[in-house]
Amino acid sequence: MSLSSARSQMEKRTFVLSFEAAEVVAHLDPIYAAWVIESKKDDEQCGAPQDELAKAGYPRLDLVLNSPSLLELVMGHYLFNDLFGPQTWDGRDSIDYWFDQVIACTSDEGSIKVAGICYSKLGGRSSHPDSA
Repeated sequence: MSLSSARSQMEKRTFVLSFEAAEVVAHLDPIYAAWVIESKKDDEQCGAPQDELAKAGYPRLDLVLNSPSLLELVMGHYLFNDLFGPQTWDGRDSIDYWFDQVIACTSDEGSIKVAGICYSKLGGRSSHPDSA
């Protein structure tokens, strides 16, 4: 099933996930570093920075988490699957939740919150009708 099929056959849900910033940095720092290396290569091939992160000089991940626009770009898009992918699908069983989009990322008092939209089987596992 594709995401477009999920949208028509599954229930739309919103989610908010909260993480300790230090744990996110510990988990994603090597992944982010490798991603930055590849992005710099892309910038060189294109002859100029390709996004806001490049224009900011590819700051350390802990600094990215303190910048609202960079936080959403990195956590909500570039590294989203690295953080959430393994928890949402094991690669073998049927998919219970289809991720659609991140609608907000915030950071405060040492935590990161990611809000978004996903789709799940009708009458899915959630006990709250508006969360995944």
